[in-house]
Amino acid sequence: MEHIAPWFLLLPLSLVTAAAILAALAGRSAFLGRLGIDRLSLILAAFPLAAFIILAAYVPALNRNEVFSWRIAWLPSLGLSLGFYLDSLAALFALIVTLIGVLVIVYGGQYFKGDESAYRFQTYLLLFMTSMLGLVLAGDVLTLFVFWEGTSILSYLLVAYKYKDEAARQGAFRALFITGGGGIALLAGLLFVGHVAGGMDFATILSSGDVLRASELYPVMLGLVAFGAFTKSAQFPAHIWLPGAMSAPTPASAYLHSATMVKAGIYLMARMNPALGFTESWFWLLTSVGLVTMLAGAYLGLKQNDLKALLAYSTISQLGILMMLIGQDIEEAFKALVIGVLAHALYKSALFLVVGIVDHETGTRDIRRLGGLWRAMPFTFAVAVIAALSMAGLPPLFGFLAKETLLAAAVHPTLPPLVASLLPWAAVVAGALMLAQSGLLIYETFLGRPKDASRRGHDAPHLMWLMPAIPALLSVGITLLPGPKDEAAFLAGAAAAAFGGKVKVSLALWHGINVPLLLSAAAISLGAVLFYFRGPVRAIQWRVLPRLGFNALYQAVLAAIFRGARLATRVQGGRLRLYLETMIVAAIVLVLVFTGGRLLPDLSLARLPAMDFFGATQMLRLFALLVAVGAALASLLLPRDFGAILALSTSGLSMALLFALEPAPDVALVQIVVDILATVILVLALTRLPRGQRAAAQRLALSELRSRRPLSLIRDLVVAGLIGLVVASLTYTALTSRPLRDSVITPYYEANAKTQAEATDVVGAIVVDFRQLDTVIEIVVFSAAGLGAYMLLRPAALRAGERGGRGRRAVVNGSPVTKGIAGAETSAFVRLPALATLPIAMLIAATHMIYGHQQPGDGFTAGVIIALAVALWYVVFGYEETRRRLPWLRGFRLIGMGVIIVFVVGAITYALTGFFFAHVNFGEMIGLPLPYGFDFSSSFLFEVAICLTVLGSAALIINTLGHPDDTDEETDAQSIVEA
Repeated sequence: MEHIAPWFLLLPLSLVTAAAILAALAGRSAFLGRLGIDRLSLILAAFPLAAFIILAAYVPALNRNEVFSWRIAWLPSLGLSLGFYLDSLAALFALIVTLIGVLVIVYGGQYFKGDESAYRFQTYLLLFMTSMLGLVLAGDVLTLFVFWEGTSILSYLLVAYKYKDEAARQGAFRALFITGGGGIALLAGLLFVGHVAGGMDFATILSSGDVLRASELYPVMLGLVAFGAFTKSAQFPAHIWLPGAMSAPTPASAYLHSATMVKAGIYLMARMNPALGFTESWFWLLTSVGLVTMLAGAYLGLKQNDLKALLAYSTISQLGILMMLIGQDIEEAFKALVIGVLAHALYKSALFLVVGIVDHETGTRDIRRLGGLWRAMPFTFAVAVIAALSMAGLPPLFGFLAKETLLAAAVHPTLPPLVASLLPWAAVVAGALMLAQSGLLIYETFLGRPKDASRRGHDAPHLMWLMPAIPALLSVGITLLPGPKDEAAFLAGAAAAAFGGKVKVSLALWHGINVPLLLSAAAISLGAVLFYFRGPVRAIQWRVLPRLGFNALYQAVLAAIFRGARLATRVQGGRLRLYLETMIVAAIVLVLVFTGGRLLPDLSLARLPAMDFFGATQMLRLFALLVAVGAALASLLLPRDFGAILALSTSGLSMALLFALEPAPDVALVQIVVDILATVILVLALTRLPRGQRAAAQRLALSELRSRRPLSLIRDLVVAGLIGLVVASLTYTALTSRPLRDSVITPYYEANAKTQAEATDVVGAIVVDFRQLDTVIEIVVFSAAGLGAYMLLRPAALRAGERGGRGRRAVVNGSPVTKGIAGAETSAFVRLPALATLPIAMLIAATHMIYGHQQPGDGFTAGVIIALAVALWYVVFGYEETRRRLPWLRGFRLIGMGVIIVFVVGAITYALTGFFFAHVNFGEMIGLPLPYGFDFSSSFLFEVAICLTVLGSAALIINTLGHPDDTDEETDAQSIVEA
């Protein structure tokens, strides 16, 4: 295995992701209006085209049986890593994804020409391409699953693109419901596979086939993985989501059906075949499901009147064929697999794009209203004929070779007797039905007499019909061009990767008169008969079992979920106290069950504090705990809201004192600033509530408390006491039952904080050096919390602003005055300290960031400290004045800057050291003269990013809570003249 520079395997993914970002940015600016979606699409298509070229450059090396991989350790102690893996099988699917993606992007630009909102579609499509490309290039099951779920989510967005259409919303939900359920099963199966194989990477899994097949968990692994693949690749009976997805715009349907989502399950099972295949269970499961899917799709496709529905069911049939081939254990089956995958991608993408042209130009896809379009649309007709002949399996098209290899696998002498007698004729029937569908599509659309005179078409723009022409011509060229040795060698490598052994692939059409050829002739003859008698045959299909399908199963599952939801809503009547008591009682019962009914802890280790320094510290801890408990109780009993908020703040500050006595100064500092910020936010929120409403709420709460029965109060007290006892007991037991051994982690951090992170404050080194990824996740969560609070509070704040007005300036006796957040006039003695507070807070915050590696304090506390100073400005100066004085206080920009800094610094450190978020002293590298203790390093920039994201999140909340109206109209007694 050859390890190459990581950026080279990341480059195709990066290019497609960059195109998606460009599409989104272009759509949000005036640039799109000037350029147009058609020209923008040409620019966007250059990115996946470059990715295709890069991947194609690997083919010569892959033909020499080289394999490329790149991994980055994620959790080394658990053997978990994230990475990419490129062999011929992955390259085959990746090349199909990017090539068809280029065609669909260009086609989509013409399809949506004049629609300025179509940038959204192109963004979704490129992100979908990124997910599928990441899926087939994944080097481990965790990376594969992440991109697997990405395809489910983005397919939902594509299918529901016309979100005002009820059919689109229902089709998108059905697809997400079925494939999402399969994804959950797949995750469990992949985790089992990784556990048994001893590693999550494919290199380990694919070399552990004997271990996996011998495991007692093999049936569980097979069932879970196969279920996930079956739902994704529309296997019976989970196939029902695919026809419903045809409500997506035609470019999305073409991409989804030919190159991406439906092929994900096929790729997964082909990839896992060397590890889980070659067993009786594998053979019968995949063969039986694939066989039924093949026949069901072919039969149901012939009765369709919608051209997209016809193609959707033919896709289901082809997917069943591919799944059935993976279940075999013979070389010929995997030769047929890779040829079938490529042939289907070429002719199906062409046909879907052709149907899109017909729909775009005539306004309908119903064959009962079409006909005679060949004169008006000669180029589209020619492309459709070539692609349809390939789908029908007629020579000299590539589809004929795919059908021949399938029939060769179907008559292999090693098959079990039952399969050997059934499979050839089932393949003949499916082939005949596919030929009849191809004829139906061409004749009823382009030939015959026009059925609706109002439906007149004309050929689409050249770029539009050229896109389906490219795969259609490839279906001819692959088989007719002389000596495609490199292509055959590449397909042989892909087949060998799936088979787990050498496979010989030939692209020659003629192999003499043999059984597969005779069966092919039988399929063509039967298909011709079905096409000739298509009218009576389709009529019989509609008369006999007209509603044949399995949507009833889907509806039954949804109905069962709704019945369960109704039952739950009957139990959950909206009483929060009941919910809380139910959860608490359940937790108490679980503790009693697992502890054998013992609630009281073993107090034999408890001791009274000694009369020394340590004992005095213990007494202070006890005092802090008593204050915290008393303040918490006071927050419940105090009748005034402001007093309750102060009591709650006192409880939090008491916990900070307890942390300081541990001693844990870093944690204590964070607790102090967060507690104060929470108090400020609650006070600001309190000012937004009219006093009359607050008083009414207090009276209502008091009235409810007095009206409660004594038994109800006693019940609540007992439940509260029991849960307190349980938590105290569990905490005490956890603290006193720790193993008496030295910590393993602490000495490591103490020994390496100075040498690796240049830090004397171990906690600071842990936060931004040793556990950087955890911190990144934490600040993202903090940012999400700020955005969530903003979205919840913003509507109410805007309504208040509409009542109170914006841009007001109060005037008293002809002179302007500054009014604080509650509408009270503030004096100069208040304003002057407030003005000084913000710069002082910024200096303190800068100190925390600069010297966070040497003393308590970090970017988080820095951001909170600045936010507290800003909150003071709102209280003193009010909303309008604060926003005028602080124009830089924009929450979204601050969050965005912080997140960008994090990942830019991570990328730079990775380029320099090979590790994301590694510690790099930039100041030392370039020789900056800096004060003692200040290192201009990646850690410092990380602290700045944390500060910006925390400040941005807090600013969103404070800006919203500080929004006008700035007066309490119910109590304002001053005479104010509005300017």
